[in-house]
Amino acid sequence: MIHIYGDSHARFGFQNLPLPHKNNYSYSITMFRIGRDNIIINFNQNNIQKNDIIVVSYGEIDCRCQIQRQINLGGNEDDIIRNLVDRYITTIKKNTTDLGLDVKIIIVGVIPPTKQTDYESLHGPITHEYPFVGTDEERVRYTNKVNGLLKKMAIDNNFIYFDDPYRYYTRPDGTLKHELSDTIVHIRDNSHFLQCFIDLCKNI
Repeated sequence: MIHIYGDSHARFGFQNLPLPHKNNYSYSITMFRIGRDNIIINFNQNNIQKNDIIVVSYGEIDCRCQIQRQINLGGNEDDIIRNLVDRYITTIKKNTTDLGLDVKIIIVGVIPPTKQTDYESLHGPITHEYPFVGTDEERVRYTNKVNGLLKKMAIDNNFIYFDDPYRYYTRPDGTLKHELSDTIVHIRDNSHFLQCFIDLCKNI
């Protein structure tokens, strides 16, 4: 069984997955919150069996607005990102492998950020509901740095890092291809994402 945990991107990315799974996504949950509270939202170890696969997918909200907000308050960019990812991975370990669960852990990378003008051209000026804090270039940089650390720490902890499909959804400037999005911040056509995930599962 595949158990999926994450924010809204876990819903959109894994929608219609044709493998046995349970999607435990919850809207608007940040990577920061997972690390701060040491809890994976909706996770219950009693529902996990030997050889199950646990998929964890958070971080888009952090890269879109929270990292820049902390920088604006005087934080150092690299320190903020390092602490964010370290606490996140630590929480995943404490709730799974540190408890002796015999499972495979898949860490999903953060989706490319939406270009602000793409969003505003259809939806008008940014509101509090979907804040974009920082320039497109800054948010691309934060996403790349977060994903680089996620990959390194996943490998260091014998987890599986998964972001291969995002190359298909990424423009040369690092932003999300608008024509493949839901015009907000999510993937619309997730067929490529799903095929990459199915291929991954065949090999683990």
